[in-house]
Amino acid sequence: MKRFKPAKALPAGFTPSMLAACQQLLQREGVQAKLQWNAQEVFASFDGWWLCSGFIPQAKVRDGRCQLLQYAARLRIYGQFGQMLPANWLFAMNYGEAKAVALLKLIRVLHVLNHLGRNGRHLPLRIDVDPRICHAYSDRIVDFTARLLDALEFPAAQAQMLLFLDERTADLGLSLLRRYRQQGHRLALGDFGAGGQDLLRLWRLEPDGLALAPSFMSRALMYPRVREQLLALMPQLAEQGFALAAEEIVCDNMLEIAKRMRADYCSGPLLSERLKRQRAAPRLEQLASA
Repeated sequence: MKRFKPAKALPAGFTPSMLAACQQLLQREGVQAKLQWNAQEVFASFDGWWLCSGFIPQAKVRDGRCQLLQYAARLRIYGQFGQMLPANWLFAMNYGEAKAVALLKLIRVLHVLNHLGRNGRHLPLRIDVDPRICHAYSDRIVDFTARLLDALEFPAAQAQMLLFLDERTADLGLSLLRRYRQQGHRLALGDFGAGGQDLLRLWRLEPDGLALAPSFMSRALMYPRVREQLLALMPQLAEQGFALAAEEIVCDNMLEIAKRMRADYCSGPLLSERLKRQRAAPRLEQLASA
């Protein structure tokens, strides 16, 4: 596949020391994977699949302007012939414990390394942690994450963990939250509104923030009663200090709902396009005045 044809020179933003530190860490951890790179990113092959990282910008919207706050990492999985697979498909395979843990370590390396190389050190990174589809091995890489961040000199406070929990993984989620918090990470709950016990989990776990389930936002757009419930609850949670995230925003009406519920982090195609236009505007003005 052309995208995963290795290049000789490292992509801009990456350094040999970063690559060496990550490759040595993987070897010490027994992860048999070689980091490779093209002109834009670092990637790796695992069990016949190509793995790489995508990043979704998350922004605060005020007075019609988007302020980029952080990036959310997304796993990208490709087959040898270029077919793209859902990110949870590979997790769902029946790997044994050792192989599953090695996979999670490799993905964590790709996310942090590519964030530092592609996005820089000044913006935080959000990493999604889902014990429902990681065979409950997510707790096995908390300490590994600390070693990785230390090797790359990236503060734990700059790496937020988003936990996806349900009734079956509530206890594991509480353990994960406590351990990551001890390492200095910020924590948030994902898919808020999709489960019947989400408010109880919120009070029990006391995370720093929450990400509203995209399906909940879509229903709020379509159904006035759902919208009223959302706009009654979410500002109250914001008042209590929870940082709110609204994702997969595709239109101005969705963005207006996010602003009314006092979302701190907004993301989706609409926001990504606006950020691109904002970045391009100064260059266009320079060309016009030249």
